[in-house]
Amino acid sequence: MTISQEFAANNLVYDRYLGEELALPYSYDYIKVQPNDTVSEGLINLKLSHLHENMLYLYKNTLVSSNLIPVSGTAIAGVTASSTNFTWYRNLSTSQFISISSNPQNVGVDKTNLMITIKNTDAGLYYAFLAYQNKIKVFKFDEAATYLQNVYTINEIDPGTSNTDGYNVNYINLTGFATIDYFLYVLDAERNQLIKYDATGFFITNNILNERLVYVDSIVNYGEKESKAEFKSPTGLASYNKYLFVLDAGNSCVKKYDKDLNWQYTYRLSKDLLNLNALDIACDNEGNIFILTNTKIIKYNNTFTTKQEFLHDVFNESGEIFKKIVISQTDNNIFYLISNKNVYKKFTTRPEPTVGKYLLYLYKYDLPFDSINAFSVNKHSQGDIVLLFSFYNNTGKLGYFVDNLNLYDILAQRDFDIYNLDNILLNGDEYLQNWVLNKNISKILINHMRFRDQIIGKFLARQDDKGNIVFKGTRYLLPNELESIYFGQDLNAYIGANELVTCNIVNRVLSYIYNIQANILNILKSEILDIPSLDIQINLN
Repeated sequence: MTISQEFAANNLVYDRYLGEELALPYSYDYIKVQPNDTVSEGLINLKLSHLHENMLYLYKNTLVSSNLIPVSGTAIAGVTASSTNFTWYRNLSTSQFISISSNPQNVGVDKTNLMITIKNTDAGLYYAFLAYQNKIKVFKFDEAATYLQNVYTINEIDPGTSNTDGYNVNYINLTGFATIDYFLYVLDAERNQLIKYDATGFFITNNILNERLVYVDSIVNYGEKESKAEFKSPTGLASYNKYLFVLDAGNSCVKKYDKDLNWQYTYRLSKDLLNLNALDIACDNEGNIFILTNTKIIKYNNTFTTKQEFLHDVFNESGEIFKKIVISQTDNNIFYLISNKNVYKKFTTRPEPTVGKYLLYLYKYDLPFDSINAFSVNKHSQGDIVLLFSFYNNTGKLGYFVDNLNLYDILAQRDFDIYNLDNILLNGDEYLQNWVLNKNISKILINHMRFRDQIIGKFLARQDDKGNIVFKGTRYLLPNELESIYFGQDLNAYIGANELVTCNIVNRVLSYIYNIQANILNILKSEILDIPSLDIQINLN
């Protein structure tokens, strides 16, 4: 079996971030045989399995996610204080913008709080839906961001279809977008309304429905949490599979509907939130539901039968307000936490740590004055395509970025053969004697040798002029570092022919292997360079 197969079989994921403090899952105190323990087959297998898990942990941490994010910024659309016309520019990383249009696009938008991006798979194009005042505006652009074109504007629920109840009803306060199949769902908090549109002409080439929305159905009315089809100031909308989840914030609950707007059930959040307010809702690709509050994130499964709570680890800057949570479309282990000042990148498997935050000052953003108002993602050939709308001094900017997990490794070869756990553990029909133990110890040592021989470098990080510790690549191991992880078929790693299988003898072997792991762990730790030392003054009086 290869190590990647064993890694996957243990349901492990690559989720190392630059600032993580590495520690083996099992310390030597857990691995060693205690004085009062009876050395048995079951006990030895437990210790060998701990060592095996430690090795898989080490392998996992040979990959780190760069916090130089986003990966690239290729374009930006900006408005002036006197006009809401966008001028679309490219090449953000250079000192000069390159305009790709001789005339500003007359799009008539300078501020938005809501955005979603749809990909047209047939045409290879994207459509960005923005809520602006009481309108939905749709912009078309390609993957290379060579243009931005306003193709559709709508300010009422069902224009042009006079035989429906929705005709000529204006939007008031749009707070949610979501999609299922080729349908677009729109949430209006002021009207307490959830609207369903056929958006086929945006998802695929369709001559009849090309670039237009067709009203299908809606549910609307003010109501309490007991109401199945009524809301009180709903503020968030998410979808998973064929289902919609409405964050009915005024009623402190989540209401689930199928794609035809039939109510399924209601989950009351009030017992979990206590005095906190629910700000946003998101679903990952496995159906887990994330509820964002101003101090924590609550993660549920899609039936609300399990719950985990995670406090925000990020330091709240002055005036920072958390606003939205968005799941990556290309990596289910990544989500974005958006405040008015920052975009934080996090892991869905453990939302406490932060991979990094967007270094927007690298892309012509005037921080901390720019306020982040809206954020959306969709699939890109190189990761997530990200749209970010910011606002400052009566002017707005629509930024276009490409982002992904951006993993870097320090192995010469990512995959190689190892003995899996079943091969390492003692069989139930084997006697607990020297040669039997040595046979299995030899396998676990061979695993570590094969792993060690692939390690070629260390991760590097530096402090930038903003005080951020940022990823700066890798370097090769130095001779003394290579020497620190060298080991061979030492006799201390095995039980001698005339030795009894006692606690002390077994611990000598376990200690030898654990020390190998501790030395490798030290190599995997990031090397932080060029951090200014603090001036410490001591008053001797």
